Amino acid sequence: QSESCCLKTLNVLRNDFGDEGAVALADGLMGNKSLTSLHFIPHQSGITNAGWAAFSKLLCDPSSIESTYLSNHNIGTIGEHIMKHNTPPNIRRYLDLNEHPHPAIHKILKSHSDLDMEPFFQCKLKLLPVV
Repeated sequence: QSESCCLKTLNVLRNDFGDEGAVALADGLMGNKSLTSLHFIPHQSGITNAGWAAFSKLLCDPSSIESTYLSNHNIGTIGEHIMKHNTPPNIRRYLDLNEHPHPAIHKILKSHSDLDMEPFFQCKLKLLPVV
């Protein structure tokens, strides 16, 4: 993404972009730091679970801690701004986490419950992540 990119809202209302479009949008938004809202009407967009999975991975990629850290933590709305109940629960949960002061930390702790803190204790580091 260009340093000068300042797009905050992308409105794709009344577009039947389907799962392919959802995957293309999610892939295109990887690394984007400026967009805060992606507006569309879920029941008019033709998205199935496969399309929502692409948005889920955009918001929180659980494949590794680094991938989770590099996920998008800026978007606050995907789908309808007012009728959020049309957005799947896992997407809403990630969007809610993006509202926290440190969304990456929250997502890492929630997505990687097997995170081994023992090496920190062996180094006599007496700290806990900020949550």
